[in-house]
Amino acid sequence: MPDYRYEYKILTEYITPDEQGRYPHFAHIEDQDGLTKTLEEVVEHLPESIPEGWEVNSHNITISRNTLIVTVLLRRPKN
Repeated sequence: MPDYRYEYKILTEYITPDEQGRYPHFAHIEDQDGLTKTLEEVVEHLPESIPEGWEVNSHNITISRNTLIVTVLLRRPKN
């Protein structure tokens, strides 16, 4: 097995609308604005969620069944 220089872990946040039965339609400007506001809130507290010594390697944002999923791949050098 090859020796890798980094170790990795995944940070995931799931955000579901507060209103039951509400499904955003992203062709509507108000739903686009709501999505942008929610992402800004997530990004604002994201640095507090990343442990000391870890750095962001990549990220992904997707929507599945009315849930916004933000996934961040973290890495740090192996000791």
